[in-house]
Amino acid sequence: MIRKHFKGYNFIAVPETGLTLRWGDDFSQNPYMAPWPELADISISNYCINDCSYCYRNSDEKGKFMPLTDYKQVLQELTHEKFGSVFQVAIGGGEPLLHPDFNEIIRTTREDYGIIPNYTTCGKFFTPENLEITRKYCGAVAISWDPYRDNLTLDELSQLGKLLEEEKIRANIHYVISQSTLEDATHMLQGEYDHYLESFNAVIFLTYKPTGRAQVEDTIRSPSLLQTFLDAVDEPRTHLKIGFDACFVPILLKTTHTDNDLIDSCECGFFSVYVDENLNVSPCSFCNTEKYSYNLKKSSFKEIWQETLSSYRDYVDEECKLNCSQCMKIDDCRGKCPFFDELYLCDLVVQSK
Repeated sequence: MIRKHFKGYNFIAVPETGLTLRWGDDFSQNPYMAPWPELADISISNYCINDCSYCYRNSDEKGKFMPLTDYKQVLQELTHEKFGSVFQVAIGGGEPLLHPDFNEIIRTTREDYGIIPNYTTCGKFFTPENLEITRKYCGAVAISWDPYRDNLTLDELSQLGKLLEEEKIRANIHYVISQSTLEDATHMLQGEYDHYLESFNAVIFLTYKPTGRAQVEDTIRSPSLLQTFLDAVDEPRTHLKIGFDACFVPILLKTTHTDNDLIDSCECGFFSVYVDENLNVSPCSFCNTEKYSYNLKKSSFKEIWQETLSSYRDYVDEECKLNCSQCMKIDDCRGKCPFFDELYLCDLVVQSK
């Protein structure tokens, strides 16, 4: 898939490997935004039976499933007559594997629309049927794992990794870093879990967001624990590949030796978008205000992306960098999170020094 949408933006994606490249008029330039999103994060339900205390979406057994017809409408909306479709979708929930039309959702995404599907799951609900559909159509699977909560044990996680490897399914671990898990995450970077996780492609650290059932008390607030974790990022002893979500990028840029060319700042509303099971479109799944939420039953996605979301982009440009004017990495970063002040970690480490 090759796109050259307009002056200042070029994009190449390789479906077989998941490799994506983006540049401006030449390779030295970073585009401001995409004229059409490269990725869509789609919640196909808010249904889950796990009842996790930290679920940011309040998912439970009363949750709603997105109808298959609505899902196809979303994919159609995400396909532009000139720019084509989004390159990939990240499917979530709730628990996506419990959706009654999960297999058809994955199939139609790839076969009918030419979009690469990926999804995140707790890892408890694999069947021979959804494993086969995953292997045939998906780019990758993410397993949400947390040793402190009601989830898979290390031995169970290890066995799951081996199963997915045998099935030739690329799988990552999604590990939420919070006040209560930060020390354990440091141990992971120090190689203590390598034996259990060796079958997985990588570990992706996600920043804890205080929304839904997730309480603000578990947001990262310890300068010493955070600094120890960041030191381990600079000198990891693990053999695992590691990555981070966009919410952790500002503190990575500011305090570690990570190569800036290997990090993307927050792409929500600029290169990616979120659609929930009620067809509400917002910059990301953690958007906590209706001010930047728009429904596909009232507006076309084309109108939302190219016109309505401009107010969100203006807010990010004008407000989110107010505390960052003196930062040497400001050109590579969009500043603080527009939705949660608790995710602004740069001052937490700076004040501790």
